[in-house]
Amino acid sequence: MGDPSERRIRGKVKSAGRVKIGWVVPLAVAIFVLFLMVFVGIRLFEWERPTVKLETEVKHLGQKSKVVVTVSDQRSGLREVRVVIRQGKKEALVVERQLGRASVLSRGVPSLQETIEVDTEALGVSDGPAELVVTVHDLSWWQWARGNLTQEVFSTEFDTKPPRIRVVGIPNGIKPGGSGVIVYGANEEIFDHGVVIDGITHPGFSVPTRKDGVSAAFVALPYDAESIKEAKVYAKDGAGNQTMQTLSLRFRSVRKSVGNIAVTDGFLNAKLPEFAEHYPEMKGTPIEQYLFINNEVRKRNTETIVEVCRHTDAIRHWEGRFLRMESAPMAGFANYRTYTYQDKQVDSQVHLGVDLADRQQSDILAANNGKVVYADYLGIYGNMIIIDHGQGLFSLYGHLSDIRSKVGDMVKTGDLIGLSGTSGMAGGDHLHFSMLVNGVFVTPVEWWDDHWIKDNILLFLEDTKSVQ
Repeated sequence: MGDPSERRIRGKVKSAGRVKIGWVVPLAVAIFVLFLMVFVGIRLFEWERPTVKLETEVKHLGQKSKVVVTVSDQRSGLREVRVVIRQGKKEALVVERQLGRASVLSRGVPSLQETIEVDTEALGVSDGPAELVVTVHDLSWWQWARGNLTQEVFSTEFDTKPPRIRVVGIPNGIKPGGSGVIVYGANEEIFDHGVVIDGITHPGFSVPTRKDGVSAAFVALPYDAESIKEAKVYAKDGAGNQTMQTLSLRFRSVRKSVGNIAVTDGFLNAKLPEFAEHYPEMKGTPIEQYLFINNEVRKRNTETIVEVCRHTDAIRHWEGRFLRMESAPMAGFANYRTYTYQDKQVDSQVHLGVDLADRQQSDILAANNGKVVYADYLGIYGNMIIIDHGQGLFSLYGHLSDIRSKVGDMVKTGDLIGLSGTSGMAGGDHLHFSMLVNGVFVTPVEWWDDHWIKDNILLFLEDTKSVQ
């Protein structure tokens, strides 16, 4: 039965335990509810405003322009995006997006990028100042559930009139493999401009040596051009308006130069091991391997050279005529070659440079001021250097035995850049020298001639009178 006093004590202990447990459960529930309310409050009532970022310049907008805008809200997500063009008292709606979220506690769309097509005619706006207004609401319950608001106003100016071009200087004619310069101006500031001849683009540059604010583009015809089908100057202003003006550019024909090269077994035995190191994919008999190099590798090499010449300094580095290596006369530019093996024709190619030879391992000097943009082995050219002389003009030095310069070096006329040799498709020690204008191989003879440069290049870059 036990002591009555002991039973009373045990009863009080149990009662006290029930009291403690009774307090713990409601307290835990209250803490959980409070935590949940805070969590929901922070999630739903956050006050961080959305952000707006323009990805394109809108200082000037043309008749049809593209504007890219990115809006973000990383807390509650985006509710509404609205873009209008405001001009005076008139507003034209460009974009309106209504967004949401899957559930009350989930986040909405955190980011959105819009590409806006601005068509002045469709929107009914006119030339002159205007504002691009971007308004964004998020999904927060702040501001009585209206959400946080961001509104960004960007000033712009509509300009739907293309620039007017005037041609200031044009060559008296240009031949296949020949070079020239075309000088032109515009009635307003232009940003993207140049000359297109039969689908080949020659970018334009400013001419600081003239006082009339004109631009110029060095141009060239490919060695195999048979005529000039189309020549135009193009110019685009800050608003993206573009105009083109047809040029009357006279074509001057030239006689083809032809030659014959006999491929011998001795030559194949001497050269194929070198090419095998760089082009292990060549297969077949020695002559088949040779033809792979002379065709497929030659094509790849040309593509590499053209790609290098796509990137040029906007300023002119060169001054005066280009140096010519003292040498005995050898193969010339645009020499149409027939290749024979064992008295049978096996191939035909065109030699796009001038071969110059003096003594073995002659000093190879920079033909003019410029920046080294290529200094490495390249197939048929062997060890090769390309110098960018600025504004699309390049010189190339092939078959070197040693390269004495590196990419990025600024060189002066007459600087030592390498030694002549027999690397690549060379049967004897010599320099293969090429000139290129915007990736088009041209005859170096013109650029070696001081009188030609003065009459056909410098006259246009320094004289302010119209030549056309």
